[in-house]
Amino acid sequence: MSMQIDMAPILAGEVKSIQFDYTFGFEDKDILTNVVFPELFHVKGAVTNNAGYMRLTASATVPYKSVCARCMCDIDGVLPIDFEKNVAVISTLQNEDTDDYLFIEDAKLDLYEPLCEQILLEFPTKLLCKEDCKGLCPKCGKDLNEGDCTCPTKEIDPRLAIIQKYIDQLED
Repeated sequence: MSMQIDMAPILAGEVKSIQFDYTFGFEDKDILTNVVFPELFHVKGAVTNNAGYMRLTASATVPYKSVCARCMCDIDGVLPIDFEKNVAVISTLQNEDTDDYLFIEDAKLDLYEPLCEQILLEFPTKLLCKEDCKGLCPKCGKDLNEGDCTCPTKEIDPRLAIIQKYIDQLED
């Protein structure tokens, strides 16, 4: 997918800023396990030039559907992403840490790869329906957000179960 900005007007000094507004999606639909992206993402922002120092600022909205990691209920959410990077012509940097830069090649700036990378970096590793989700009972599987279950809360160490049987016989 191509999301290229024509940087020729900035490079020629004709304008100080270029605005952009794109919709896009991941080319690989199964990029995240148990997450579905039902709509295209929306990204908008600008590249500005301040005396030769170029900076990209962008914000994206990423709608997604998944299941809660604790109670398995459906989740519909939107992840907001804010993205800022320095922009440079690749031939102008020497001995610089290039991880902080996006590079202009053939007067074009391609945003697809850096934006996809940023979305994957900021996407939560564990999705919850709510922050205080109680999850499911490990014994009976009841959703504990709907109320407590009738499972015993006291666990006996299986190695000591024989002693518990002896104590129960003495109490009878």
